[in-house]
Amino acid sequence: MIQAQTLLKVVDNSGAKLVKCIKIKKGKSSAGVGDIILVSVKVLRPRYGRRVRLKMNKSEVHQGVVVQTRKLHRAKSGVGSSFGCNSVALISLQEKPLGTRIAATIPTRLRGLKWAKLVAMARKTV
Repeated sequence: MIQAQTLLKVVDNSGAKLVKCIKIKKGKSSAGVGDIILVSVKVLRPRYGRRVRLKMNKSEVHQGVVVQTRKLHRAKSGVGSSFGCNSVALISLQEKPLGTRIAATIPTRLRGLKWAKLVAMARKTV
């Protein structure tokens, strides 16, 4: 479960490396996989070469979708899944992904939560 002030790892190639959760949308106290949160960029990925253009700057505010949590989630079938770290994929205000690639394993249940585009961009699904 993700609360306010939680540090999250960014799993897409949007340019951010580490973000901090500011607020959970829909007035909840904590967010799970598939929920939209408001984040602030804390650490950027290093640029390699001069031609690389940054899509964002430090301390900018963006929206993100939680794709991995350390909390164990049990399905109705009894199978549980958890991940090693809390991770997020950044999205625009129109709910489109900012990055073009996701370099992490993400749960398949995101497909049923209107995030099929993120599942298609991912390297592997569980």
